[in-house]
Amino acid sequence: MDIYEKTLECPVCGSTIKAPFVKSSAIYVESRDTDLCVYYKGVNPLLYDVIVCGECGYAALSKNFGKLTKWDVESLKEKVASKWVKREIPFERTVDDAITLYKLALITATSKRKVNKYEVAGILLRISWLYRLSQDKEKELEFQKLALQTYKDAFEHEEGSADEIDLATVMYLIGELSRRVGDLDEARKWFSKLISSKEARNNPHILELARDQIQVMRDME
Repeated sequence: MDIYEKTLECPVCGSTIKAPFVKSSAIYVESRDTDLCVYYKGVNPLLYDVIVCGECGYAALSKNFGKLTKWDVESLKEKVASKWVKREIPFERTVDDAITLYKLALITATSKRKVNKYEVAGILLRISWLYRLSQDKEKELEFQKLALQTYKDAFEHEEGSADEIDLATVMYLIGELSRRVGDLDEARKWFSKLISSKEARNNPHILELARDQIQVMRDME
């Protein structure tokens, strides 16, 4: 089996969660899209990156699962757990299952006492990838636009780090998502902003991607 079970404690209600995780030995990258969506040979870890408590409805990306303040817990008990109907969370997941679970993570992320817009944007971006996998272009575009606006808001208004996503990557994603939704002027602006930034020096791979996308747009003119 490429999936194994890990026992966790829900940080909101204290219940035991038996969550599925993909074995690292089973992860084989096949290709990547220019918005950083990764395709895998065999099992897709994207489907399993949300941990959900079936008792109270708390849901989060695995990297953020235990990162709650006591004020977040109070807010989530009031806004999420009080309205949740207990249910079984699928262990083996389809793309449709994953979309549902990422949307639960979105509810959690936007129900915290202090909303981290970088976290929200990352979830929205992943939902757009899942709709791409399900070949729903309309929904993919809808969530690309939501991710784009949220990344912009986060970059322009949030203080501190980009929650484990470096600012060069954030600028690149704003540029690339702008390109994908058809706003080429905005895409050029953000790619140029990235290329001239001090953050770009620390991320040569992202810098090269930005230069590639500028060339793609020039070739289309």
